Amino acid sequence: MSARDLLYNPGEALRTELGLAAGRAHDMISGLGDLQDPLGGHLFGAEGLMPGQNAQALLDALKRLHNDIPPGRSNATAKDRSILIALMGDIGSILSDSTTGVERTKDQDKQLKELIPKRLNLATSPETIIAPTVALGGSGTIGPAKKQERIKPPNEQPPRTGIHNLGKEADDQLGIAQSGRLLPSRWDVSQLKTERVLQTTEPLVAHMSGTQAETLAVWDMLRGEKTPYTGVMENLRAQPQQANDPMAHLPDDERNARYARAAGTAAFLISNGYHSAVEVLGGTLAYTGQDGQSVVGPGQDAAHLFGQGAATELVSELMSKQRSPRT
Repeated sequence: MSARDLLYNPGEALRTELGLAAGRAHDMISGLGDLQDPLGGHLFGAEGLMPGQNAQALLDALKRLHNDIPPGRSNATAKDRSILIALMGDIGSILSDSTTGVERTKDQDKQLKELIPKRLNLATSPETIIAPTVALGGSGTIGPAKKQERIKPPNEQPPRTGIHNLGKEADDQLGIAQSGRLLPSRWDVSQLKTERVLQTTEPLVAHMSGTQAETLAVWDMLRGEKTPYTGVMENLRAQPQQANDPMAHLPDDERNARYARAAGTAAFLISNGYHSAVEVLGGTLAYTGQDGQSVVGPGQDAAHLFGQGAATELVSELMSKQRSPRT
């Protein structure tokens, strides 16, 4: 519930981070010409958040978000916020060559991979950014047994609202009007090994999320970070004495911005039903300079350490702190 609540009621830090990223994304997409619609291939497809729509609708959503600084200047919605975060994940997939299930040609993928960094004025190649991101927060790192414990058999894709299809009940309790609710979406349902599910109190949906790291890396790019996603961990490795407070070197506004981006990405993945709290915790910890994998056994992940309820507590607290003050 706290995930959907955050997308409906973001606090100032998250609203600002979304708005500034949206403005940069808008400028980048505006210069892509004929590649605008291919970039949104996943968003506009059957499994996306904007099925049947086009690049102009995407640009309009980004504009609303950019104009939502300070709060109240536009009619930006939770749907707009989800669209932006989904877009950042899609861009991450393009840059990491991990796009699947999108009606886009290989040539279009290649062109986008070349043009996006240029449009964002990145100082280094996508590979230089994405490789460390995947090494730190990719599913192979934070979910080392994922391939052995998960399958995605062919199945129907009925519209679903939120994790385990409980979004409607959450929105009812939050008192969200029908017109303002997050839209249902479609995705392949994963099957996890029964033993793994029974060992874990926390809900499991699709296993540990590697998408989160790519999404946060792109969000950092849009915000001009020099070392997307891995910056705090790299600083900690250089200054291990900061282990008790890995972000001690950051000014307060940068710390708050980083927590806001982490909370926003987690809220998106949970509220739309793609991942659960324990599945986004590993990537969140890595982004904030905490190596959860260093304290679990070989082949284990965050659910082995936090899977009895702690993950939901920790992630809910992170998201609640980024919510707008209640009146």
